[in-house]
This record gives sequence, C-alpha cells and structure tokens, in this order.
Amino acid sequence: MGRRIETGTQSAMLGPGGSSQEDYLGRLVKYVPTEIVGLYLAVNGVLPKAEPPSFTALWWVFGICWVLTPVYLWFATRDAQKRPLPLQVGLASIAFPVWVFAIGGPFVSLAWYQGYIASIVLFFVTFVFGFFKPAPGT
Repeated sequence: MGRRIETGTQSAMLGPGGSSQEDYLGRLVKYVPTEIVGLYLAVNGVLPKAEPPSFTALWWVFGICWVLTPVYLWFATRDAQKRPLPLQVGLASIAFPVWVFAIGGPFVSLAWYQGYIASIVLFFVTFVFGFFKPAPGT
C-alpha cells in the first residue's frame, strides 16, 4: 500500500491490471500526515523540559514540520506514472496543525486553548476529510 490515494480509472470497467478507487477509510488514513506528526512528536520528546515551559522551541518545531508537510507529501505521493494529488497534499497540510492542536503542543500556551475543544475539532475534521475524493484517473 503506497502513500498516494488510489483514484481508480475514469471508466466504469476496470481491466485485470486496473486499480480500484480508495474507499472512505483508505482516504481518511492517507489524508493524515502520520510521518510528519511522528516527526513532530519525536522532536518534541527530545526537547529539554523547562519550568516554566518555554514554548518558543515548540512553535519553531511546529512551524518547520508544517512547512515540511506539503513538501514531503508532494514527493511521497508521486511515482513514475502519476503526479502527486494536490487535494491529498492540501488536506494533509490542513490536517497537520489540527492534529498538533489536538495533541496540545505549543497551542497550550494560548489562553483560549481547551483540550476537549481540540479533540472535538479533530473528530470533525478527520470525519469530514474522508468524504473528499480525488477525481478518478488523476
């Protein structure tokens, strides 16, 4: 299973070598930039912990990972025959800050941050993203 969402073909009939279109759950999983979320968590885990906490480093790590998200996915979702899917790259770039928001990260430094609200946002964003289908044959 590759990182790119399978869009199938434009014709209704698939030949023996044809690929089928990714289902809701498959799209949902591939819209989450798990590699970049993992990178963020790994770097966050090795940052020195201070009392009181300094959120400057967390904001920098978050910003760098957010910039890396579309770059990484642009290369990870292409192969010799197919271009990257802009929809997948775009939605994953939106999903990354939503996941970090739910994790807490630097957002806990904001006075209005509430963990339960972040979790609700994550639930709804993740649920809705699965309904976005790239055009067949792209």
